[in-house]
Amino acid sequence: MSTKPRSAISVEQKKAIRAYKRDNPTKSNIFISNWFKSTFQRPIALSSVSEILSKRYAFLDEQHQRQLAQQRNRREHWPELEDVLFQWIQRAEQHITITSATLREKAEFFWKKLPNYKDLEMPTFSNGWLQGFQQRRGIKSFKQFGELASVANAEDEMDSIRQALAGFQPQDIFNCDETGLFWKLTPDRSLSTRSLPGRRKQKARITIHFCTNADGSEKLPLWIIGRAAKPRAFQALDVYWRSNQTAWMTAYIMKEWLYWFDQRMTGRKVVLSMDNFSAHEAAVNLIKHSQIPLQNTLIIWLPPNTTSKYQPLDQGIINAWKVYWRKEWVRYMLWEYEAGRDPSATVDILKAIRWALKAWEFDINASVITNCFRKGLYGSKDQADTPLVHQDISRDIERLPIRDMMDISQFLNPVDEEVIDSHDTIEELILSQFQGPQTEDIEEEDTGQEIEMQPPITLPVALSAIRDLISFHEQQETPDVAYIRCLRRDEIEMQRKEVENRKQSDIRGYFRV
Repeated sequence: MSTKPRSAISVEQKKAIRAYKRDNPTKSNIFISNWFKSTFQRPIALSSVSEILSKRYAFLDEQHQRQLAQQRNRREHWPELEDVLFQWIQRAEQHITITSATLREKAEFFWKKLPNYKDLEMPTFSNGWLQGFQQRRGIKSFKQFGELASVANAEDEMDSIRQALAGFQPQDIFNCDETGLFWKLTPDRSLSTRSLPGRRKQKARITIHFCTNADGSEKLPLWIIGRAAKPRAFQALDVYWRSNQTAWMTAYIMKEWLYWFDQRMTGRKVVLSMDNFSAHEAAVNLIKHSQIPLQNTLIIWLPPNTTSKYQPLDQGIINAWKVYWRKEWVRYMLWEYEAGRDPSATVDILKAIRWALKAWEFDINASVITNCFRKGLYGSKDQADTPLVHQDISRDIERLPIRDMMDISQFLNPVDEEVIDSHDTIEELILSQFQGPQTEDIEEEDTGQEIEMQPPITLPVALSAIRDLISFHEQQETPDVAYIRCLRRDEIEMQRKEVENRKQSDIRGYFRV
């Protein structure tokens, strides 16, 4: 009698057995064997049921398949590389058309440059990785964005923005932006002086990030980005210093600033308007992927490529700040030249930051800020106030010993100080955030960022100085009594410290004897 050969149990039938057991964990193997026979119209041995339910066939489970997919995804997911690529896309798409081949080329370029992958073999960056990268970053297609297309509906976008702003009070409407500052730039083209002929103009650069609200009641502390590590002298200043090798705003610095800003707004609901500078957009995307959202801040994006028209800080606030800053710099140059010194050699970053704080905290008043917000966000025709010191600077510049005069507008607001996305420097700017501050090999034009601490001023010297200051104000025809009272409080506090120091010195002297 011939026997009919038994067919092998299919993969789908094995999956069904494991799924049935998973859904009915109390059923015995005998029960599952009878269930299999009635379902598939064929018998199955108990030993086969036991084997199929063992760990050997765990790979058939849907959960296990998902885990394997996640593991494959993790193997093909390099967070730092993808962050860099995403930032590059946001910057480069304004200048070039991006294809899959271009993206793979850039992935290989950045892989070689990033320190985390220095000793690792470069992957192939397959089509699967590219698709996964696009899904993880929400990239539907690569396309070039033209300025004309983005500006066409700018006014319609602004109408929507104004409707959204109507639900906020002026003190809760903020704007942030940054500018570069060549803090050694002089008003002559070649920096030729009698004592140091032929010396080239200085272009040491820092970036300053500003933020203020619409009524000017909150001018937030400045964030300043330089090339050098933070000097110790900055610890007493109300300023936040960050550094990288290009002294530019990066996505990671901007992300840190946004969390800092949001924390300051605790207990409030505020709106923050920003332009589409790539570091801003990349920072917001980093926050989205971190799954730690901003709690108190609604971000509103101004229409692309319209910064000069709608950005409040760009309507005159930053320009006014630069005028006040350069007023201090020109005065310093006059003092140094009159003393026979070269100001480009004696100025340092600490002085530059002190002038920056003075201009921001004391010189920029609420009316300038209010007018610029009205002009930018609401389309007011009012012109921003022009600082009267503009004429003073022109007169002081004429007194400087220079022979190749720079145009005054170029000196007050150089075009190169504008913070924009430049295709020529995209890779350098993105990589700078992974390279840290400059600690050595600083070029000549950046000397002065690493400053030496000034000799400490002793209590007796400070006490003598404040007494002279009190006497000076008391001798005026209309003395400021309230201010003199503040100075006297400082004098009393210094006297108390001087007495304590004398007692401690006497005690130590006693025990030494």
